[in-house]
Amino acid sequence: MSNGAGKDTSSSEKVEVVQGTEVIFTEQQAMIQSLKQELDVNKKKVNELQDSVRRIAADFDNYKKWAAKERQNIERTAAESLIKKLLDIYESLGKAVCAADKTTGNEFVEGIKLIYKELSRILKSEGLEPIQSVGSPLDVYKHEVLMQKVNDEVPEDTVLEEIQRGYLLNTLVLRHAKVVVSQKSTKEDIQNLEKPEEEKGG
Repeated sequence: MSNGAGKDTSSSEKVEVVQGTEVIFTEQQAMIQSLKQELDVNKKKVNELQDSVRRIAADFDNYKKWAAKERQNIERTAAESLIKKLLDIYESLGKAVCAADKTTGNEFVEGIKLIYKELSRILKSEGLEPIQSVGSPLDVYKHEVLMQKVNDEVPEDTVLEEIQRGYLLNTLVLRHAKVVVSQKSTKEDIQNLEKPEEEKGG
């Protein structure tokens, strides 16, 4: 009797263990299946993102090519427009040079002045303006300092001389003005100025 009861208990335990293992296995299979589905979804998203990146890169490359071509067209059109305006000046200068030997000095000079005036008008109409430098404070965006000179009569870094004129084209710097700016006297400068007087007094 006791042996029979023991057998029944052992077999029921086995059934429970088998059933528990099957449940775990089923849960694991379901989890694996869920992970596979999630992986497939993520792979699809990655592929879509890669396609988007490739399309964006291709679009950007096309845009760069278009922008470069457009810039060339604008530059060519601008150059053509300016050259057309300068043709009359160019021809007038040619005539002035040819006629230089036949005219008096005053007539030649007056002709050159008129040509210069017309050229200035055309360049101004295109947005060209000279940079005002002498007497103004140093502006690193407009001025290129070539030299400094001691001058205690004006504030430091005031433009004293203009070696080469600078120009703005539609408010943008076309060419920096090359300038000489002021600096204050140092102790060494003052001592050097006083030394000759001391020597004379000795």
